Amino acid sequence: MARVAEIDTMLVDKARSFIPRLRERGAETDNIRRIPEATIEELKEAGLFKILRPHMYGGFQSNMRTYTDCIVEISQGCGSTGWIVALCAIRELMVAESFSEKTHQEIFGENEDVVFAGVYEPRKCIAKRVEGGYMIEEGFWMFCSGSLHASWGYFGMPVMDEKGKLIDQCLMTVPFNQMEIMDDWHTMGLRGTGSNSVKMNNVFIPDHRVVSFSQALNGNFASQHLRDVPLYNTALFPSLILSLGLPGLGLVKAALEFFQDKLPGRKAAHIGVEYVRDAASTHLMIAEASLKIDSASMHYYRVADDLDDWAQRGTYMDKPTRVRALADIGYANQMCKEALDLLMLASGSGFVYEGNPLQRIFRDFWTLYSHRSLSPNITKENYGRVLSGLESNALRY
Repeated sequence: MARVAEIDTMLVDKARSFIPRLRERGAETDNIRRIPEATIEELKEAGLFKILRPHMYGGFQSNMRTYTDCIVEISQGCGSTGWIVALCAIRELMVAESFSEKTHQEIFGENEDVVFAGVYEPRKCIAKRVEGGYMIEEGFWMFCSGSLHASWGYFGMPVMDEKGKLIDQCLMTVPFNQMEIMDDWHTMGLRGTGSNSVKMNNVFIPDHRVVSFSQALNGNFASQHLRDVPLYNTALFPSLILSLGLPGLGLVKAALEFFQDKLPGRKAAHIGVEYVRDAASTHLMIAEASLKIDSASMHYYRVADDLDDWAQRGTYMDKPTRVRALADIGYANQMCKEALDLLMLASGSGFVYEGNPLQRIFRDFWTLYSHRSLSPNITKENYGRVLSGLESNALRY
């Protein structure tokens, strides 16, 4: 157990060590609209894509708390890089849990240099049943973060009967060299994530690389060879949504740090004091922002710890707890937004200049905050329904 704790500490320390260099590469990351290759290679060398990968495939097989720590640290250096590590690493969990040993052997083999990208919601996917698997005649998925660095992908695939009625929503894995990546990620924020649309035409997917997503969401995993590893009993959907929110926590922590660093020398105007740090309004805003960040952190870490606790007990997290976990994530996202609003208001208009780190944080955070899966309103509504003795309206949780 001590060795596991040492490894977890080592991973978090490595993630923290990236902050200065990621900040130095921030402008480059935005300009080239992808993570610099030097950063990708350093992340691979540090093993930060493999936090949740099984030991048998060269991973650290850690836990959701360590994962959370690492993503928050990296995101304090760069929102785009934090987003990529968050999503690529959580896909390791998804693939490990959802697919069979045969599929894992095909993906990893003797090559541990694997990076995953993927999207579980297709915008269009025409899949035909053929001998031994499925032919994807036409598939189109938007927002495929990490597409420019991926070697393997997972994608949602609806399975229809002969009358066109939906039978199941499935997941498939496919080598990324069978995908076409579109250059359409021209955005306000998270510019470096390379979240391009991807498509495929007439690609054969063998049966062993197709699993039921609906079954996986309820803990019925095809990875029978990993059933005795607690990590791979982790509730899938809350983990996926947690991965989307955590970079936002790192971003607002960085915003608070930048605000405090600049505060001592900031002159005041029209508020009755010489320096901004002497104003009572500053004291109120920075205190409230800090407490909101703390509140967001407590909700995010409650999710991570609950995921670990249920997995360690060998019991798949029940539906009410999963709905609450999603509400925790949505609420934490809202707390981060309100904290950032306060810090931006207290910072004055200087953030509008290019090169001001707060501007990039603002753009990155708002791109993240708007993700529908992180919606405070939707997640609270569904939690409220469960608290009222009703079924959640969410199709997936």
